[in-house]
Amino acid sequence: MWRSVCLFKEESSHEALRACCPIIELAMLKVPVSDLSAAVVFYEKALGLTSSFVSEEFGWAQMEGLSVSFALYVPGKGGGTGKTGGSLDFHLAADKLEKIRDGLPDEASSVGMHNNADGSVTLEFRDLDDNEIKIFQKA
Repeated sequence: MWRSVCLFKEESSHEALRACCPIIELAMLKVPVSDLSAAVVFYEKALGLTSSFVSEEFGWAQMEGLSVSFALYVPGKGGGTGKTGGSLDFHLAADKLEKIRDGLPDEASSVGMHNNADGSVTLEFRDLDDNEIKIFQKA
C-alpha cells in the first residue's frame, strides 16, 4: 500500500505556490541492504514494522507501520543503485525514543541518544549494513 505525506501545511504561507502548482507528496523511503531476508527481520524487530511484500528475485521488501511507505532493496536488482552503509538522506520521528532504544535487536550497533545543539533529541543506531538511522523525538 502506498502512503504519502503532504509537504505543505494547510496554514502555509505558500498559498500562491499551492494555487498554481500540484502538491508534491513524499511517497516512499528506501534503504539499501545487502541481505534482504536478514534486513526484513532486523527492521521488524527494530522499528516494529511488518513486511507486506518481499521478493528475493527483485531484491525488494515493502514494509508497513510508518506514516509513509518504507522499503528495503538490494542495490542493482531493480529498486535502485544506492550504496549500503553511511548516513541515509532521511530522518524519522517518534514518541518514546527510550522504548524504541530498549527494544532494538542486539544486531543494532552504535546505539545512542543524542541531545543536539538545536535542542532536539535523537535516537541513532546502525543497521546490519551500517546504514545510520536517526529518529527524532516528537515535540
